[in-house]
Amino acid sequence: MDKKKKILIVDDDIVFLETVTTILKEEDFEVFEATTAESGFEVLVNNNPDLIILDKNLPDKSGFEVLKSIRKSKDYSKVPVMIITADTAVSVDEAFDKGADDCIFKPLDVEETIKRIKQLLK
Repeated sequence: MDKKKKILIVDDDIVFLETVTTILKEEDFEVFEATTAESGFEVLVNNNPDLIILDKNLPDKSGFEVLKSIRKSKDYSKVPVMIITADTAVSVDEAFDKGADDCIFKPLDVEETIKRIKQLLK
């Protein structure tokens, strides 16, 4: 039997976090949650996720700052990172330029999001 893929979601919107967690668990992923950059790093180190879904706007740091730290880390630099944001001023190109593997906008299209997550986990 295949081992469940682990996904870390870092987002300070609790309702969004719970909704996405429920959807991903229904897709048979193991899901870890964090609401700040600091707690996200703790979860990252303790759980070694296969994918990180990272909100651009966190209370303690920008998601792009977190992404930069992940990309500099020798242990986690290769972990795919999907930026999520409701900020329409952010362009997908900007996210890619900063090291993201994908960028999606809130509100999420669930089917499209699942498809893109599975693509990143191949």
